[in-house]
Amino acid sequence: MISGEGEYFDLIRFDGTEEEIHDSWLCLRRQGIGGSDVAAIMGLSPWSSPYRVWLDKTTGVSEDISGKSAVMWGNILEPVVGEHYKQNHPERTIRRVNAIARSIERPWAQASLDYEVKDPELGWGVLEIKTAGLRSADKWESGVPLFYQTQVAHYLSVTGRPFADVAVLIGGQDYREYRIMRDEEDIKAVNAAVDNFWNKAVKGGEEPDPAAVDNSYIINAHPRATEDFLELGQTPDVLAEYLAACDACKVADENKKRLSSELKLKMGDHRGIVSPAGKIAWIRTSSTRFDSKRFDADHPGLRAMYSTEYMRDGGLRFSPAKN
Repeated sequence: MISGEGEYFDLIRFDGTEEEIHDSWLCLRRQGIGGSDVAAIMGLSPWSSPYRVWLDKTTGVSEDISGKSAVMWGNILEPVVGEHYKQNHPERTIRRVNAIARSIERPWAQASLDYEVKDPELGWGVLEIKTAGLRSADKWESGVPLFYQTQVAHYLSVTGRPFADVAVLIGGQDYREYRIMRDEEDIKAVNAAVDNFWNKAVKGGEEPDPAAVDNSYIINAHPRATEDFLELGQTPDVLAEYLAACDACKVADENKKRLSSELKLKMGDHRGIVSPAGKIAWIRTSSTRFDSKRFDADHPGLRAMYSTEYMRDGGLRFSPAKN
């Protein structure tokens, strides 16, 4: 028996083929809020939003990310990182859980547990394994990123555990460990967000603001455009507000460029300016640019062999009506 099972949570495992297990896991996942959902519903996730979570829970519409390289390599490296953590701490007991813990008191609160760890002094806690690319290294400089802290707080709430260890491998070679102790105020805030979202949005049908959906989701949901235009009898308010915002942005951008030039002239060769309002630095960087024309001339057809089509959001283009 896993520590806390039967007291704080029920532990659910699945049998069958790999595909059957995956389908059963998805079905149960949509019957509650998991750790990866928490940051999204609190507006803290770089990858998701409250609306996307709501769609997933109420309609089953969700983006399949299993084929993405970051997810694939994360799954491959997870046991490697877990084994390294184990070697670093021979005094601790590490167990593979690989199941969903469902809160007994709040059954919509779920935690997909990968590992648990027993500390000689603190007893059983959660062990969370993460992988991150080099571009995300800065997010870990001050500790576990906030969007993962919410996940950990949710797991500690569901399991009743006193701590969680987070082991992360960044860029395939930078290994780090962090310990997060149970904080009742953090858990209270996470529980309130989870319960409110589940009761009002999922069960109550209170649809989150779709405007908060990130563009990557919208372009994936509507990747191909037809040739016709949607005809409306009058200009919608959202279009009028959008055009006004564009005009305001244009004025603001021109003013920003002018003021930016004045500040840079004042800085000269200095790194920046210090004033009672704070510090402002002029960031000067160098970069290289890939010469695609010369590459194609030297290696005809080679670039096409390594090119993959993907949909990109090119933004909106407005053409005024002709009188």
